[in-house]
Amino acid sequence: MKALLLTQGLLLTLQLLTIQAQAAQLQSTQTQGSGLSPDLPPFALTLQQTKAWTPHGATASKANISQVPLAQRLPAPLNSSLTMNPQAQALNLQAQVLYAPDGMNNFGNYLQPQPKANLYSFSNWSQIDILNWFAGTADLSVQIPARPWVETAHKNGVKVLGSVFLGIAEWGGNPDTVEKLLEQDAQGNFIMADQLLRIAGYYGFDGWLVNQETDLTVVKDAQNQLVMAANGKPQRDKERGQQLAAKMLAFMQYLTAKAPADIEIHWYDAMIADGTVRWQNELNANNQAYLKTDVQAGGKAGSHAIFLNYWWNGAMVQQSVKRAEAQGLSRYQLFFGADLWPERDAQQAFVQTQWLRDLFDHNVTDGHKALTSIALFAPNVNFNFAGDKTTPAYSTFAKDPQDIRRFYQTEQRLFTGDDLNVAVPDPAKRWPGLGAYLSAKTVLTRLPFVSSFNTGQGLYWFEQGERQPAPFLNAAKDATATATNSGWSDISQQDILPTWQFALQGSAAAASTLQYDFNQGWSGGSSLLLQVRKAGDLTIPLYQFALTLPATAQLQLQLQTDAPGAVVLLLQTEKGVHRFPLGDVAQAQQWQAQTIDISALQGQQLQRISLALQSSRPAKLQFRLGQIALTDATARDSAAAELVAQGVKP
Repeated sequence: MKALLLTQGLLLTLQLLTIQAQAAQLQSTQTQGSGLSPDLPPFALTLQQTKAWTPHGATASKANISQVPLAQRLPAPLNSSLTMNPQAQALNLQAQVLYAPDGMNNFGNYLQPQPKANLYSFSNWSQIDILNWFAGTADLSVQIPARPWVETAHKNGVKVLGSVFLGIAEWGGNPDTVEKLLEQDAQGNFIMADQLLRIAGYYGFDGWLVNQETDLTVVKDAQNQLVMAANGKPQRDKERGQQLAAKMLAFMQYLTAKAPADIEIHWYDAMIADGTVRWQNELNANNQAYLKTDVQAGGKAGSHAIFLNYWWNGAMVQQSVKRAEAQGLSRYQLFFGADLWPERDAQQAFVQTQWLRDLFDHNVTDGHKALTSIALFAPNVNFNFAGDKTTPAYSTFAKDPQDIRRFYQTEQRLFTGDDLNVAVPDPAKRWPGLGAYLSAKTVLTRLPFVSSFNTGQGLYWFEQGERQPAPFLNAAKDATATATNSGWSDISQQDILPTWQFALQGSAAAASTLQYDFNQGWSGGSSLLLQVRKAGDLTIPLYQFALTLPATAQLQLQLQTDAPGAVVLLLQTEKGVHRFPLGDVAQAQQWQAQTIDISALQGQQLQRISLALQSSRPAKLQFRLGQIALTDATARDSAAAELVAQGVKP
């Protein structure tokens, strides 16, 4: 018991020290006040500010530098349909999912923890590959991702792209602005392209999406208004438009060629070679130059990938794949866009389903083959879609933090399907979820692994199972932060969350729910709550691993249960599944610690951790998991020695 208490105390001390260090760093380096900063440096820059930007200038911020490298990922297939056909599975792993919430500048531009529970967040990192910081205004063309988001994405192996936004002419976009972006020095170098690469390298994010939606042929007056011709249509300067468009292509080729190997450049399907904006919705002769290699331009590619607009169909997907491969391109460089926002009625979330099927080849034995990559636009329907005449709001979380459950479940629904269960196929014509087609991915390849199922926000802050004022909030500024009223958000504190959110297998699955519980937690803002309402078998895969268990591996859990022994922890290795009953006493509202002896598993390859139910159990039960900590005692002892050396008592 003494060893257990020491282990728990050390884990808690390490967590608190990390939080305190983050808070101290932010307080010492942050020059802005608390709160969101949607239209201010370091997150949003005009082109003039971009040109003048230096790491030591007024528009740069050391506090926005990501310190977390991009984690390596491995496939984590769950269903047999994703694993039985090796060829399809190999191709699917090349397909990527880009996630582009619309207006990240309004949602995530913070560096300090925020004294508010209901900020926008994201939790299904294992299901996506790229986060695009989709944002911009007519004046603030360069949109830079916020460090907390970049660090959390990188921890989960997800890349983050900033945005270069050149707005639609009717909404303030101007060819003069585009011309500033395309400025060259005496040697022909594109000044802004070099600056964009410097900015990405300085802050530690992974590239840019260039979203050029300004019609370069239109004429604007001194007030940035469209000059109209006698026929009532916008006056056009076609020669200038074509010249700027050619220079835009050269800019993209320069930017892509100079990008380091770890930087990606994506192009959005809008402008074509004559300078007009005509969304093509497929790869064709009008836009392929912005992706393919141009021999006449010295073998330079227009970009690494293209984000295709939303008005496409299955035939256009097939044609685009053929064209890409004929040009020597990978089909997975094509990101077919899906606009999920209900009021735009393109690929409306959960209502339109054919588009998802159109992106896969179903004539494959035991599975589906991804035809292209996918770009999910405006998936923030779970946050700020207020509802309309035909579609009610998916959640009111943006206004009411108590609606946090629907906020998370709507995001989960995007990947799991209408039944909120990625392990069970949805009926025909229902929303199947992306998880029915593409496998999740995992970064869990080494120890230690500690998760308190903390999503990076909460209605309360918990320490050792007790509600406490959040230690990182400034008490002077956030006087309302008390043990009973301490809503907070900071995505950088998000734990590695379950690989599948969620997967329930067995006859009791339909009568069981698994969810994040924001009213009880062990450490952070939430725990994992399982409620079962009928007899039957149930298995819940939680985490996919790929690591060898050392002889010194230790496993500790914090849990609550009203049925001791009814829930078991499953550790799957290459040698089989090992079962460990959970809970010593019936304490539905009290935390209990449990150490599991896994010494017999040393040297084995840990593949998966799951929960399951015993065959003899109450028909109804409740189980809460507050923390799972799989650690290496040798490494932990070294950490303890380091703490002692720093004068900290474990």
